[in-house]
Amino acid sequence: MIEMKTTPIKFKGKKKALLFSLLLSLSLSQPIFAQEKGKAPTSDPQTTESSIQNQKKQKEIEKLIQAKRYPKAYKLARQLQSQYPEDLNDIYLLAYIEKKVHFLRKGLLTLQKGLKIDPENVDLSILKAEILIEQGHTQQARDILKHFQKSQPNNKTIQKDLLRTYFPDGYQSTIPPMDQHLFSLGLVQTPFTPDDFLVSSLPSWSLDFSALGVNYSGGALFLGDTKLESPMAMGLRFIAGRTEYLGFSSQGNGVNSWTYAGIDAPINNHADIQVDAGDTSIGRTGLYGHLFYNPGDLTLDIQGVDNMIWGDFGQAIQMNGSESGISLYANLKISQRLSLGGNYWYYNYTLNNGTLPYGNLHNSFLYMDFQLTEDPATDIIVGYDDWTVMASSPAVAALVPEIMRQQYLLLALNGEKQYANGLVFNGQLGGYNDFYSHVTSFEATAGIRYPISMHWSFYGNAVYFDESTLYSGPSEELMLGINFLF
Repeated sequence: MIEMKTTPIKFKGKKKALLFSLLLSLSLSQPIFAQEKGKAPTSDPQTTESSIQNQKKQKEIEKLIQAKRYPKAYKLARQLQSQYPEDLNDIYLLAYIEKKVHFLRKGLLTLQKGLKIDPENVDLSILKAEILIEQGHTQQARDILKHFQKSQPNNKTIQKDLLRTYFPDGYQSTIPPMDQHLFSLGLVQTPFTPDDFLVSSLPSWSLDFSALGVNYSGGALFLGDTKLESPMAMGLRFIAGRTEYLGFSSQGNGVNSWTYAGIDAPINNHADIQVDAGDTSIGRTGLYGHLFYNPGDLTLDIQGVDNMIWGDFGQAIQMNGSESGISLYANLKISQRLSLGGNYWYYNYTLNNGTLPYGNLHNSFLYMDFQLTEDPATDIIVGYDDWTVMASSPAVAALVPEIMRQQYLLLALNGEKQYANGLVFNGQLGGYNDFYSHVTSFEATAGIRYPISMHWSFYGNAVYFDESTLYSGPSEELMLGINFLF
């Protein structure tokens, strides 16, 4: 018998949903709404001849959906729901098709019929939340999903849909596509972990191990981070960890570290703030702050550091470099496919335990992101960047191989594919034209995240630049990590 389940199938959908957030696919031989083993049906078993005919028609509609013959499937589903007006499976099936063909308002009206019969039906409620997300009503969808997350904290569909209420265009859209400054904030940041933000809303302990290696002309570096998060009262989370920095260059090798602790706190239903503080090996107290705000179509992300280890270059690590600064990021969803964004960085750098001023960085980046397809999710990105490092002197500037000045245009194709088992592949190909130094370059990136079980997952990504936008010359980056929830 065809029944609903708490992880409704999606044949085609948008990005993520982080978290690493994920969309389900299905082979044609599998039933669309097969009842999960060991669970009671959502509606009462039907034993009459009429119910047998109902089931046969449901299977016929499923085959039409799998073949993407939506008009005929929609017609039969309407007839079926009219004939069996109180069958929750028929209601779900009709609303699902209405969502697929973008009859969103009709889908909500159909679901309302079923929710009058069973107001606490998880399947119907999740589908309603997904339609609300597509309509842009992320706050209403978030309220519905958080209600059911209390009783089903391990429901993957609820998790990934809840993430979409924070990142309607996917977690990747909140990360500047050409941002190589992944480790400038003293943390090993992971652009291919779409459920990182959602972890803060789960009633679980989290233990994360991650490592980043970078090789570039004139040097190399390695970063390792261990971070533990534990839930507290009122949705707060306690954070503690340690980051190790290893730098390599022709001038020698260096080792630094940051041991930190902090608090992550949700604000209302659409913001989150994190504050960390800790000791650095260069004898200073390092501070890190992060404010995330997403009321709907607008996303704001502000991060700041003070007296943090300067971990972008092997030379900076070897010379006990430190940095203080702020990064501002904003993204505005203009339509279902189009979004505009930008970010600004200001950082001040010093060497030799803060006794030698190096200079400061001003970086501005504006971009446009247009979604070409939904499944797999592919986007074309066009951007402009203006980068200026004002060194204290030419002699000091030569100590670290950072690019002093660049102005370039970016054209990139970004793609992501998500599978039913949670596996996510992500990649990007981009071309850069620096019209300040008259250099043309390209990048290639690839990322993967795989939840091996409900309690632990693996992630990684690799980046190659033939002419880096951060280092002078080519660069290769590799990041690997593993996350445990317990």
